[in-house]
Formats: sequence, structure tokens, C-alpha cells
Amino acid sequence: MSDIQAVTDTSEYKQPYYTVQISYAGTGAEFRLNDIPFYLESFSGQVDVELPVSDKMISGVNELSIIVFTYIEGNNPVDNWDEDARVEAALYVREKNTQKNTRKLLTQIKLHPAADPEVAAQESMIIAGQKQAVLDYEKKPWQFPPRVYDKQIVISRLTHNIKTPFSRWEWQDGQVIEDTEENYQSLLEAYRKKYVIHQKQDLVAARKSSYKLAAMQKNINYYDDIEQAYEALNLEESWKSNEQVLFEFIEKDKAKQFRLKLDIIGNGKLARITSDEETQPILYIIKRDRITVKYQYIFYKNKQGEWIYIM
Repeated sequence: MSDIQAVTDTSEYKQPYYTVQISYAGTGAEFRLNDIPFYLESFSGQVDVELPVSDKMISGVNELSIIVFTYIEGNNPVDNWDEDARVEAALYVREKNTQKNTRKLLTQIKLHPAADPEVAAQESMIIAGQKQAVLDYEKKPWQFPPRVYDKQIVISRLTHNIKTPFSRWEWQDGQVIEDTEENYQSLLEAYRKKYVIHQKQDLVAARKSSYKLAAMQKNINYYDDIEQAYEALNLEESWKSNEQVLFEFIEKDKAKQFRLKLDIIGNGKLARITSDEETQPILYIIKRDRITVKYQYIFYKNKQGEWIYIM
């Protein structure tokens, strides 16, 4: 059986569009590219979906990873995985606005978490010139006290050196973020500023505070100007809704109740305040159904010590 050939140079594409195809059943999992989360499943579900990840791609070697943990049933994680639990992710590239069947593989990982470690990842493809997937049973990064996840596996794999059309991202040159109370509190204040914008429904301030995000979206989506990016971000969506009501800012005892913590990602260059169910300090409630609309923010810390909303 010949090895699969993965793409090593994506600069041949005029407008490369990067995606990850994920699939899982019977497990909790957070999918990451370059240690940046892009999909979370905390409960027992079954999904097969393709997701855009161009904003998480870097020029050079990229790392595709999955934090795999036992899913939540009731209020706590189950003791172990069922035998048929599985999780898979494959990173692809294709020309933007072309059909899915034209995509080409960059890397792939697959895990059966209940299996013996020696064979748990044996369905990860053999890709020419690329090291096999790495399994880590010791790291256990998925912790949100007081909820404890005893069963965890991290599966990861490095791509070839990939050339993308994007310039080096600003967050890559930001400060290395440490897990300190000072960083938690200062990042919480950055969230509070965003919350005040929601309270006041201040579109001018919303655009200003989202400028770096809009600039990135312009680049990865190949928009002609930044106004197209702002339009796609739809900053006023919750404000215009007759159903959504802004919830109180989540801090102090309420933050403990929701299991919020400082979560450092992006190999130390990005951070968020979040829970294991993707609750952050800002959310809306749909009045009729009492359903939450969770706003997701990822920040980096620039050389001046300012928190910048970037994803």
C-alpha cells in the first residue's frame, strides 16, 4: 500500500480556502489547529461536518490536535468511553468557492479512545514525509474545577511546512501569556469593555474594538474592502433581535458558578475566559425559550500589554 501524498505548497492556489473535516461519536472533544480551538463537543453526540479554519493557519508547520475526554452525562463526565467511541479530523485546502471534492489533504488524525494505546490511532493515515500522530495520556489539559475530567487523551500531528498567502499574524508576535490572577483580571476588564458596548449598543465602538478581527477576516476571505468584513461579522445581530436579552456580566461568584477560568491557547500567545461548555463573560438569553446565545472571544496581548480582540 503506497503512502498518501499530502499537499506541501498551497501558494499555487489563487485564493486557498482551508478547512477541517471533523467526525466523532460517543466522546467529548475539543478540536484545535495550532492550539487554537475551533469546535467543542462536551456531551455525547455524533457529527460529521466541514469547518473553515483559514484564520488559524500559519505559514510553516501547522499542528492539528484534538483534546479527547469523556462526555458529560447529567452534571459530570462519564467514567469511561464506550468501545465504539471515535474521533477524527482532517485538514484540507481547496480553491475558494470550489466544490468540496476538489480539496486536497494536508494532514489527518483518527482515534478510538477506548482502544489500547498501541492501536488507538492506527487508523490515522500514513502520509508520505509526515510523522505519525502523537498520543499523550498524561497531559490532561481539559480541567474546569470543580468538574473533573479524569479520562483524557490528546492526539496531535504536524503538517509539512506549508506556505500560505497570509502575512504573519499579529498575535504570533504578541506577549507570551502566563496563567496568573493578574492576567485573569485584566482580561476580564477587556471583556467588560465589550459588555458596555453591548449595553449601549454602540456600533461605532463595536467597529473600533473589532477592527483587528475585521482586518483578519478581510484577508482570509479575500474581500475587496473591510466593509465587507464588518458586514459579515454582523455586529448588531443581537441588538436587532426582539428575542434576545443581554445577560448580566459574569464575574466573581457567578463566574465560579459557570466554571469560568483563564484559558491560555495558541501555544501561549492567545487567551480567553471560558468554561467547559463555552460560556464566556458575555451572553444573551432568548426570552421565550431560555436558550443562551454565547459570545466567543479570543484575545492576544500586544507588546504594550493591551488585550486585542482577534478571533
